[in-house]
Amino acid sequence: MRGLVLIVLLALVAPTPGHAASYTLNVTEAMDLGSVAAASSGDTVFRVDPVSGSVSVVSGGGRRLTAGNARVQVNITCKPSRTGDTDCTTRNVRIQMGRIGPLVGRARAFSAFYAASGTATIVTPPTAAVPTIFELAPLGDNSMKNFFVGADFPVAGDDSGLASGAGENAFFVYVVDANGLMIVGDTDKGKIRALRALAVAKTADLSFGAIQRPGSGASTVTLNANNGNRTVSGNAVAFATPAPTRAAFTITGEGGQQVSLTVPATINLTGPASLPVTITRTGAASPSLNSGLGRAGSFSFTVGGSFTLGPTTPPGAYSGTLTVSVDYN
Repeated sequence: MRGLVLIVLLALVAPTPGHAASYTLNVTEAMDLGSVAAASSGDTVFRVDPVSGSVSVVSGGGRRLTAGNARVQVNITCKPSRTGDTDCTTRNVRIQMGRIGPLVGRARAFSAFYAASGTATIVTPPTAAVPTIFELAPLGDNSMKNFFVGADFPVAGDDSGLASGAGENAFFVYVVDANGLMIVGDTDKGKIRALRALAVAKTADLSFGAIQRPGSGASTVTLNANNGNRTVSGNAVAFATPAPTRAAFTITGEGGQQVSLTVPATINLTGPASLPVTITRTGAASPSLNSGLGRAGSFSFTVGGSFTLGPTTPPGAYSGTLTVSVDYN
């Protein structure tokens, strides 16, 4: 009698993977610092506060010329995969932020990222390292929430050899799983309009030379700002040496940019007594530097003035300080 062989086949069925909730994430705008004046040397690090959106200088000699909010808003939603899916109401959301892409102009790569709660709540604070990781509390089913992003945004100085004008870097914001793999995300840019450092340098002093006071009556000594000619009214006598000179200054900065130039209307010379001087100058109050954006520019102007001497003006040497200031409009 033959034996009966029973073959039993076991079907191994793999478990069906669970349906995870789905997310959407949108970075709503670029991180735009607007116009900034770079440092003459070295990088300037601008910090965008994610809470207020204000911009401050962490290090370096540059400054921001544009006012206003520079933080970025990120919108995020969670949608359940099916009835009974509780991920949106029970799972924290892991967020990763970092830098990507090429650099344009004076914009350096972001050196740090910061986050602040909006309608979404941050429950695990951002790490200091880049890429930066933090966690949000569960978002709820089909509910759009938001949070805010700030960063440390370095801008290269004039000694970098990089082009001024428009500059860009880039960043990403991702929802990631426990292994750091992206689930969904978005990218956007950091933007600047970088201008060269603005400076004004004196190239000649304002000197009226030697004047003999009048024996009687008042005399006015005038040094023409346009041509440097000195004239004396009344009985005072002007000597040829030392030769009089009008003051001269040169402004340097970003080509084609309009600047505000401030020169005092009067100064006081001090010596045996106080001698008020009325100041005159060449050029407009808001001149434009020559050349164009992306190139170095300059503007030069000269300063003259006038004062009055009388028979009782104490003789002696008089001197003072003429301070001019300039800023980008």
